[in-house]
Amino acid sequence: MEDAAAAEGNGRREAALGGLAVLPDGVLCAVVDLLSPTDIGRLACVSSVMYILCNEEPLWMTKCLSVGGLLEYSGSWKKTALSRLNLCSENDEIYQRTCHFDGFNSLHLYRRWYRCFTTLSNFSFDNGLVERKDDLSLDQFRSQYDGKCPVLLTKLAQTWPARTKWTIQQLTHDYGEVPFRISQRSPQKIKMKLKDYVSYMKLQHDEDPLYIFDDKFAESAPALLEDYNVPHLFQEDFFDIMDYDQRPDFRWLIIGPERSGASWHIDPGLTSAWNTLLCGRKRWALYPPGRVPGGVTVHVSDEDGDVDIETPTSLQWWLDVYPNLAEHEKPLECTQLPGETIFVPSGWWHCVLNLEMTVAVTQNFVDQTNFEHVCLDMAPGHCHKGVCRAGLLAVPGKSIRDVENHPSLMSRWNHSDMTRKEKRLKSSEHVRTSNNVNQCSALEFSDIHESLGDQVFSYDIGFLSQFLEKEKDHYSSVWSPTNSIGQREAREWLRRLWVLKSELRELIWKGACLAINVDKWYACLEEISECHSLPPPSDDEKLPVGTGSNPVFIVSDNVIKIYAEGGLGYSVHGLGTELEFYDLVQKLGSPLINHIPEIIASGFLVYQDGVYRTVPWDGKGIPDVLAKYYPLEVFYADSCFPLGLWSKQLLGMSSSTDVSDKPIWPYMVTRKCKGDIFARIRDTLSRTEILNLASSLGVQMRNIHRLPLPHVEHVSESWNANIKAKESSTFNVAHVPPEWKQVVSTLDRRKKNIKKHLSNWGGSIPQVLIDKAEEYLPDDMSFLIKFVKDDDGDSVYAVPAWIHSDIMDDNILIEGTTEPRTSTGCTTDEDLNKMDVIHIIDFSDLSIGKQPTNILHKEQSLIF
Repeated sequence: MEDAAAAEGNGRREAALGGLAVLPDGVLCAVVDLLSPTDIGRLACVSSVMYILCNEEPLWMTKCLSVGGLLEYSGSWKKTALSRLNLCSENDEIYQRTCHFDGFNSLHLYRRWYRCFTTLSNFSFDNGLVERKDDLSLDQFRSQYDGKCPVLLTKLAQTWPARTKWTIQQLTHDYGEVPFRISQRSPQKIKMKLKDYVSYMKLQHDEDPLYIFDDKFAESAPALLEDYNVPHLFQEDFFDIMDYDQRPDFRWLIIGPERSGASWHIDPGLTSAWNTLLCGRKRWALYPPGRVPGGVTVHVSDEDGDVDIETPTSLQWWLDVYPNLAEHEKPLECTQLPGETIFVPSGWWHCVLNLEMTVAVTQNFVDQTNFEHVCLDMAPGHCHKGVCRAGLLAVPGKSIRDVENHPSLMSRWNHSDMTRKEKRLKSSEHVRTSNNVNQCSALEFSDIHESLGDQVFSYDIGFLSQFLEKEKDHYSSVWSPTNSIGQREAREWLRRLWVLKSELRELIWKGACLAINVDKWYACLEEISECHSLPPPSDDEKLPVGTGSNPVFIVSDNVIKIYAEGGLGYSVHGLGTELEFYDLVQKLGSPLINHIPEIIASGFLVYQDGVYRTVPWDGKGIPDVLAKYYPLEVFYADSCFPLGLWSKQLLGMSSSTDVSDKPIWPYMVTRKCKGDIFARIRDTLSRTEILNLASSLGVQMRNIHRLPLPHVEHVSESWNANIKAKESSTFNVAHVPPEWKQVVSTLDRRKKNIKKHLSNWGGSIPQVLIDKAEEYLPDDMSFLIKFVKDDDGDSVYAVPAWIHSDIMDDNILIEGTTEPRTSTGCTTDEDLNKMDVIHIIDFSDLSIGKQPTNILHKEQSLIF
């Protein structure tokens, strides 16, 4: 009878699919998922089997969630999707008609259906491997659990108002109209009003139900913060020292129905976490650091260290993977009950399944125990990120046999979870990905740590830091876009910790060495200070200041800037251009001289035979030590400033590549300007004060634009070749005046690299805008060179001018106070005049361009 049914099903399948019948149902569903809703509707009319595949709820759930914004569930995902996409009105008859077909069997669809309708009430309590404690003292917690293993704490939330107020009924009553963020595998940001989400939970039968996972709940429903407090064991959080809008996401409201949950992951940035359950039951599975769960693959990009984890849903893992695990391969498990708080240490893999409707709150944090791990994970590169997550599988030459040969690794909680046949096969496979992606089920990192020998995996920071890529400059290399915070924020964070947590400076120093190589730059600082008879740096002055891409130290009344950004070619031209600019200002007696720093010394710092030494350089000529390490053609070798402005422009046209690990760095020492950095006080200034500042800044910008450009006497053959190549290309450079040709050619080259350049900024620019950046630029870059009217009224090209390319709020200093001096609290003219006393710093990004018109308006726009 069973065989007959199968035969009948196979007959319908073959007849309905024709040649496509050779494809498994899973593949067919994946292909259908690639189609637009309109095409899916057409395909459903082709045959009975296509009709079935095209009416699967998970398919329409995906299509519905492809549209961001506020979501209201309409009882089925197909109905909801068609309504959201404006393809059908809710009253259309199509919603009422459903076709049924007998004789079609699909194991793939049945398994999915089972996951949609299964109940989890029969899950056992737990195996007791996660300890349960009523409460702990802070000393007990740090010595026994923090950084070591998870623990369940039963009485931390006893006094919280949330224990009685955070029921679904009460939350719906108090916050029913409030939209909350939904966590789902969708590229779009989805929100649902709480009342609509509760209605959805009651109606849904989804394989992977929608899950409220809102990191902004404190903004949309701030009163919720009054219902709980951070438990006393977890109140130390180094990220608290950051401004709220700069710190990474750290707290979440979590609401979800039965079968929902969080798939396998490690908490972002190797932070630790606590999670308190207010109602319902949660099933937890946990593996220690370095032990990749079965069915999970870790992808690490060797270009920027981007980490991506490929994992089944929580429910799918528990139903399909967990039953096949041998007893010694199973994870730590526990069932969390209402009122209980679970602590998850840094680096631990965990997966959570809601056994019934649940409400919880969770926070991630950085404390003394995991601080170095968090700093390590910020560092650029991919090797250490792979090892932190996948253990010895991320080490070249290490195989499963290596792991099995160490009895100490085979203890239940300290070995890599790669002894199953499935994972062993994956581990022996060649990486079938693009050249810039490694998979931690088969990682092939190159050229590191052949000397590891018989070492076994350890989550100790000393072991993990071996895998940092020493050739990378941690200060200015591209950081991973998945880092918890960006480079600028990380530098400011470390600096604040250094100043405000002086009792922990030994620990903070270790973290700064991992994240930004501060030990290397401090050694450079000591050599420069000694060479130029500057006072030795005090303890307060050991960390760089500011958020820029070059290390800057303040020692007494001196500012020491070490040029590291962009490699040697870029940094040498940055210093050369800056020195040429200062020389020009001095010679002409420009009013700018009172608004820019005074140069004390400049030169190169060279590292050779384990020792740093300095070589003075004023920008004129080319010292022998530079020629040794700088093989690129010098375009203006006979000019006064051979690596100044014009040479810098040509550097932008050059196709030569530069290596950033050459043991030589330019530096400059200037007198510290008086005043406060505008970025730090802008929020305290009135609109009148800011307008006055904008006016003063506009005057100084005008002074910059009035400076004459350096005269070009010697043009290299390479320069001529570049220009001729442009003139013969599709771009119309031939009609551009000679003084603009080089600028246009440089712009053309920068346009070709615009996507990479914008991506290197990190997450500040949405990827969709980066992908479209070229569309906003003209095909002919000379189009950007506008005409102006001369004295006779004729249209002529504007004269190029010096352009400061980096006027940021942290490059402007305001001298004096702007606090009102009168008893009435009003700002007087005397106070406003102090806004004229400004200083502009950092001229390494000077370039050539068209001087702006309406300069005051432009500077006001910058400031506001």
